[in-house]
Amino acid sequence: MLTRSEISKHASRESCWVIINGVCYDLTAFLQSHPGGANIILKYAGKDATKIFESIHPRDTIQKFVKPERVLGLVTEQVETPVTTIATPSCKPAENRMKLRSIVNISDFEEAARQRLSPQAFVFFKAGADDENTVQWNKKSWQSIRFRPRVLRPIKNINLSTSLMGTPVSLPFFICPAGGGKMAHPEGEVLLTKAAGKHGALQWVCNMAGCTKKEMSDIRTPGQVLFWQIYPKADLTISEQEVTEAISLGYKGFALTVDAIRASKRERDIRYSLQETEKESMADDDEDDTSTSGGISAQRGSVWSEFDWVSAIKWLRSLTDLPIAIKGIQCWEDAVLCMHHGVHPWLSNHGGRQLDGAPSALDTLLDMRLHCPEVFQKCDVIIDGGITRGTDIVKALALGVKAVGLGRAFLYSLAFGEAGVNKAVRILTHEVETTMALLGVTSIDQLNPSYLKIRQGESML
Repeated sequence: MLTRSEISKHASRESCWVIINGVCYDLTAFLQSHPGGANIILKYAGKDATKIFESIHPRDTIQKFVKPERVLGLVTEQVETPVTTIATPSCKPAENRMKLRSIVNISDFEEAARQRLSPQAFVFFKAGADDENTVQWNKKSWQSIRFRPRVLRPIKNINLSTSLMGTPVSLPFFICPAGGGKMAHPEGEVLLTKAAGKHGALQWVCNMAGCTKKEMSDIRTPGQVLFWQIYPKADLTISEQEVTEAISLGYKGFALTVDAIRASKRERDIRYSLQETEKESMADDDEDDTSTSGGISAQRGSVWSEFDWVSAIKWLRSLTDLPIAIKGIQCWEDAVLCMHHGVHPWLSNHGGRQLDGAPSALDTLLDMRLHCPEVFQKCDVIIDGGITRGTDIVKALALGVKAVGLGRAFLYSLAFGEAGVNKAVRILTHEVETTMALLGVTSIDQLNPSYLKIRQGESML
C-alpha cells in the first residue's frame, strides 16, 4: 500500500507516478510514447488523474499499454477532491445556452457544443490543420453543385435504405469514426451506438474511442451493425489483436486509415494548450520548452508508416476476409488502386485535420467521375468531409457514393447526450427525404448525375 504523500514525491520526468482509480502506476517510461504527449501526464504527476483519465480513455487502456511491473500498488487514502474534467460544461450560464428544442439544423449543434463543452473539449473537436483552409473548403465545396429537379412525378413514400460493403443499412449516412466521445458526454460513444440502433444507422467505431469495443457491442440492438476503424500501430501486434477482438464481437467491416502517418499541426489546439500551460508555468518569458507541432487532437499512438499497397492489403487479408475500406483516399489514382486490390475507397482528408491544402472529398469524387468511372461499378465509394446538410448527402449519392459519413456533427450533438444524437439523425433524415422528393425520386438507386449541375452550369451525364 502506498500513501499519497509518498506518491507526491514522484512528480517529474525522471520519476512520474500517477494514481488512477485507487492504484498507483509508474508512467515514467510511458511519457514519450503517450499518444496525448508527455505534458498531460506530467500535469498529474504525483497526483490523482482518475477523472481526466476516465473522460478520455476506454477502460481497457491500462491493461493494453501499461506493463504489469509498472503497477506499483494500491493507494491507502481516499481519493482527493476530483479535478475538473475536460467534459464538464463551460462557464456559460445554463439559462443562456441553446436548448435542444432550439436546434433546427446540424450547424446549430456546433454552436450549442461551444456553449456547453469545456473550451479544451471544443477545441479538440474543432481544430483543423494549419490555417484550417481545408476545413473551410470541405464545407464550401458542396455549394459548387446545383440540382436539376424533375417535376410532375408521383411522390408518396421515400425509401432511404441501401447497403454498404454488403451490409444492409436503413440510412445512406453513418456515424464516422471520430475520437473523443467522452469529452462531449461522460457516457461517450455508447450513446452513439444506442442512437444508431434506434434509427438503423451504421456506426463506424473509432479506434480512439473512449469506450471499449465490447461496451458498444453489448449495447447493440438485435441486427445492429458496427464497423471498426484501424490505425495500424507501430507495434502491429496491438492492431492485430484489436481486429481479432472486433471480429469476435461481431463487427462486420473495417476501415484502414492511411492519411495520418505523421502528426499534423493543429494550431487552434496548440494555442489553447499553450495558454493553459502559461497559466501554470513559472518559467521566464524567454524560456521555451514547448512543442510547435501536433496538439492534443493530433496525438495518437505511433503508427506503422512503412506499408505500401501490397503489404497493407496482405496484412489485412491475413487477419480477415470481411469487407475493407481504405480511409484517406485523396486522388483518383489511389481510388483505382483500391479497385485493383479489392478494397473500397473512402474519400476523406481527415476532416481537414491532417494536410491543409488537401482536396476536398468532393474534388476527388469529381475527378473519379472523369478519370475512372469504372470504380463506381466495382467498389462501394464512401465519402466524408464538410457534410452539414441533407442536400450535401444527396449530391454525393447522385455522384455515385454509396454512403456518407459525418464525424464532428455527431460529436457536437453528443453534448446533449443520446437525445442530441437522435435529433441529429432525424434532422438529416428529414432533409434527405425532402431533397429527394423535390428532385422527383423516391429511392437511393434512382439518383444519378443527371440530377446535378456541376462546374459552370454543365450537367454531368
